[in-house]
Amino acid sequence: MPKSLTEISDWITAKISNHAQIDPSEVALDADIVHFRLDSLILVNITTELEDYVGMELSPSIFWEMRTIAATSEWIAENQEA
Repeated sequence: MPKSLTEISDWITAKISNHAQIDPSEVALDADIVHFRLDSLILVNITTELEDYVGMELSPSIFWEMRTIAATSEWIAENQEA
C-alpha cells in the first residue's frame, strides 16, 4: 500500500533527527540534506531502510540527487506503485 507524502516525510525526518541527534522539530523539510552533517554511509543506510518502508527500490544517492526531504518525499510519493 502506497505511503502518503506526509508519512514519507515524517519517516525521513525521524530517521535524520535520530542520526543527527537533534529534535525532529529542528529538521526543516526544505533544508539541504548536507545541513544535517550525516556521512554518506548513514545516508545509504537510511535509504536502505526507506526502501523497505516504502516497498520500492531507490537510488543509493537519492538524497544527494533530490537535495531535501521535501523533494525526496515528493518524488517517492509520485513514483510509488499503487
